[in-house]
Amino acid sequence: MDGLLDARAVDQLRRALADYTVDGLHELLGLDGQLALARGDLAGVRRRLRLERSAIADLARLFLLGDATPESSAARALAPLPLGVALAAGLVLKSGPDIRAGFDLRPYSQAQGPSWWLISDFGSDVRPGPLRVDHVLGVGLASLTLAQATVRRPIETALDVGTGCGIQALHLSTHAARVTATDISSRALRMARTCADLNDLDWDLREGSLLDPVSDEQFDLIVANPPFVISPGGVQYDYRDGVWAGDELCRRLVRALPARLRPGGMAQLLANWEIRDAQAWAERVEDWLDGSGCRAWIWQREIVDVGTYVRMWLNDAGETPGSPGWTARYDAWLDWFEREGVAAVGMGSISIQASPGPVVAEDVRQEIEQPCGPMISSWFERQSWLLARSDEQILASRLRLADDVDLVTESVVTAAGWKPEALRFRQNRGLRWEISTDLPISGLIAALDGSVELETAVRVLASAYELPVDECGRAAVVIVRDLVMRGIVLPV
Repeated sequence: MDGLLDARAVDQLRRALADYTVDGLHELLGLDGQLALARGDLAGVRRRLRLERSAIADLARLFLLGDATPESSAARALAPLPLGVALAAGLVLKSGPDIRAGFDLRPYSQAQGPSWWLISDFGSDVRPGPLRVDHVLGVGLASLTLAQATVRRPIETALDVGTGCGIQALHLSTHAARVTATDISSRALRMARTCADLNDLDWDLREGSLLDPVSDEQFDLIVANPPFVISPGGVQYDYRDGVWAGDELCRRLVRALPARLRPGGMAQLLANWEIRDAQAWAERVEDWLDGSGCRAWIWQREIVDVGTYVRMWLNDAGETPGSPGWTARYDAWLDWFEREGVAAVGMGSISIQASPGPVVAEDVRQEIEQPCGPMISSWFERQSWLLARSDEQILASRLRLADDVDLVTESVVTAAGWKPEALRFRQNRGLRWEISTDLPISGLIAALDGSVELETAVRVLASAYELPVDECGRAAVVIVRDLVMRGIVLPV
């Protein structure tokens, strides 16, 4: 799959963009302009640039704001890439006497990593109106969410399913020796190839649906931001809609991923799922991994009622609220939800490891620390530690309370003064869990400083409360297993 430009033109464009970096853009915009860009206030960015006459300002007007730019200014900003070559490639377009960008082209980096360039379509905030069917997304909330959740460690092979503009492949290139990327859209793959070329990277790009182009291969890491939107089925927009109705695309992808993983390999994807009155959401999604032989951690980050869900995705595609077409699609979509008995939609992520173990699905709707990939990696490591130990071995282990955990007491006022009503372990960093506890258990956990075995602390607790040691031990192991899984208590 070729990119938009040949090798010579790519080199010329790269030289033209030399100062158009994340740091360069930040310096150009200043704090006010950066804040405006972060909140999507293009008028604020435009205001900040109104007096700027530099080449980097013209690049920002062209490729960040999508503004018409005088031909002489565009030619100067793109030099040494000839304007005629950029026009022939569709990188820029004639607009009367002026020049407009054909694509969104912007610098991108994350967490003090390298500065890259990304090329994608403009969103409806820049080019109003419904998106084209083969629209290629740029940097968005979903892509950032997946990038922050991905487990980063040196690996040999990585796969990006539904690569789009190539944002996940960029991140994979920092720690994978070989990156393969698939997409059903040849147009998306052209942009991804251009992205790789601009950033001097070599990706194996393959056209096809989901895992079809890699049906006989295995990888150390697979990431996917698939078209997970739950709808009556049929593709209206490549970036969001699957051919199957409901959450069937996500189910099929999750069912197929384990076979494409090397032993111990990881797969991480974003997904949406139906929430039906007759079935708990966790049971529904856990069933997708039944018999897979893998362990998994499924997060439900948000629950959205179907009306809000439909409005969100119609607006996301640039449809005009209240227009006849918008209203017809809105009604048809909600009618389908009603017929199917879908009350709401769960939105979240699924992390899978090709290793035997439990499938755990839970609500993670609290605000968490980002990037969360290290926490996900640690969870799987702690699962391995727990799976390798019997209850007796847990009792014989030395454990300690994590450094970032407090005990929070909630009290109510009574005639005699304040009376403690509830106790919670509160994690102040990472996933920021809050777990209810009681006075005996909080005392037991406080005694875990790494110097004694859990069994010793249990004996002290049993003596203090005049309880059978064996009974206390069994209860403590169940509680400690959960606290270790959440990172509140850690093995020494």
